[in-house]
Amino acid sequence: MLEGVKDTRHVEGERYTMPIVVRARSFYLYDRYGLRYVDFFQNHGRAVLGHRPELLQRSIKSTASRGLISEYPSVFEGRLEKLLARLFPDYAEFRLYADAHVVRQVAMEVSSDPIYDPACSPLTDHHPVSIWRPYLEVGGADSELLFPILPFPGSFIPQVVCIKEQALADEMPPSDPVSPLLLDLLIKTVATLIRSLESDEAVAKRKSNPLAGLFETRGPYGITHLSSSRYREFAREALGLKVVLPPSADIPFITPGEYSKGDVALFLKLAEQYALTNG
Repeated sequence: MLEGVKDTRHVEGERYTMPIVVRARSFYLYDRYGLRYVDFFQNHGRAVLGHRPELLQRSIKSTASRGLISEYPSVFEGRLEKLLARLFPDYAEFRLYADAHVVRQVAMEVSSDPIYDPACSPLTDHHPVSIWRPYLEVGGADSELLFPILPFPGSFIPQVVCIKEQALADEMPPSDPVSPLLLDLLIKTVATLIRSLESDEAVAKRKSNPLAGLFETRGPYGITHLSSSRYREFAREALGLKVVLPPSADIPFITPGEYSKGDVALFLKLAEQYALTNG
């Protein structure tokens, strides 16, 4: 640990455990002791636009007040499809699957290769099935199936699947029924994401990664390539410096869209120490 830094780590045995969060706003998390943490995990990328409770509150109030909660057909499917077509113009069809088993089955029918993640997978020329992440220029455009990681306030989001060719779409199961409440939330976050991606200033800001040169980074994403044990040590020490990292070394970290230099100054020194001893 860096000298002079108080140890406020949340440690359970030798495992790295993230703090118990009682409040989240923007790219900050707050624990039950009132401590504030910078979020480099962002819920696997679902909080890539930050934690936005006001957006959630408005949507729930508007949609739930009309009783639009149960999984009946609604106008929201068409609205979401229009936004997805704008975000992914090279894809013919879109599906939403709530069942992770269906998603895995669909991917396996296209390719038995691991799903390509442009944030951390080795760069290759062709990948039949891949993840799509915001603010990255690599990966996805030529994939037959694309699994976007879209901003959404929670992990209960149905998986959006983008299908390149109509013939493949015709062979795939129809979308699962999805609550209009969830669809409305997804519509609002996707619309916000599109506005961000259309802003050169916003994109440039997200591509500026303070960990570039220390670890392997691509845009705001990165991977440490530390061993599991070394990563646990790194993540525990980072937590003591009020920085939350992903729970394991194989999950990409994500640079927050907002933070101050003071928030991460000691963390960057810590990262440099681990980078120098890596390998």
